[in-house]
Amino acid sequence: MDLPVAVGVDTSTASVAAADWAAAEAAVRDRPLRVLHALPLMPHLLPGGPGRSPSGGSRLLHEIQHILAVRYPQVRVHGEEVHDVATAALVAAAEAAELLVVAERGDGGFPGLRVGSTALHVAARASCPTVLLPTEAADAGLRDHLVVAVDARSPHGAALDFAFEAARRHGLPLRILHVFPAAGPVGLDAGRTAEAALLASALVPWQVAHPDVEVACDAEPAGVGRVLVEASAKARLLILGRRAGATAGRLGPVAHAVLHHAACPVVVVPGS
Repeated sequence: MDLPVAVGVDTSTASVAAADWAAAEAAVRDRPLRVLHALPLMPHLLPGGPGRSPSGGSRLLHEIQHILAVRYPQVRVHGEEVHDVATAALVAAAEAAELLVVAERGDGGFPGLRVGSTALHVAARASCPTVLLPTEAADAGLRDHLVVAVDARSPHGAALDFAFEAARRHGLPLRILHVFPAAGPVGLDAGRTAEAALLASALVPWQVAHPDVEVACDAEPAGVGRVLVEASAKARLLILGRRAGATAGRLGPVAHAVLHHAACPVVVVPGS
């Protein structure tokens, strides 16, 4: 059974862009696309009641499906209204999805808010890789590689699996970033050499399994969040691993910093 790419939409322009991104990815993966719109649990209590036809949600889904059918005729698109809060609907959808896509900010929040509570909640809890699309993402055509963050001492296997497969699928080079503390018992140059060797050793299984993927490995002595945000300026996609059960359904400080400042889409990959 081919699991779909799933995307959550609302009335925001950002979520329409997320649907477009998800459809393009579904086309590359040769997977169907499931477009979800969460509606109030008790719509009959809203002004106007349930008697309006077609509903606003139905119109929204119809319009998005029409746009995607024109742009991606090869993708099977299924629109679905879900009567649940958005966070619960999206986390549930992740259980039966190969990939979940959401805009970093939807139609709620306030001016200047970069990442909304729904996106943060879903990224911290979804059981499948989750892509968070920035409201103002740069043109993908100007970005020629993928970036994955790695701890060379404890590599996140699922994140590396995702990164190598994504690089192979899109035919793009993969930059692998390992960040280590600048202060250490040895000099900076010696420390960088030792950390680079540690990273190279940790990556052997993935490079053997994916000999066709062009890889650039970097060991950087700095703060993790800053290095990753800087790397996002030229990346098509930034890949982060999420440790299983590490923060009890919450993202860590590095993921928060990256999501609030990254200049490209970020995918959060849960651990196995």
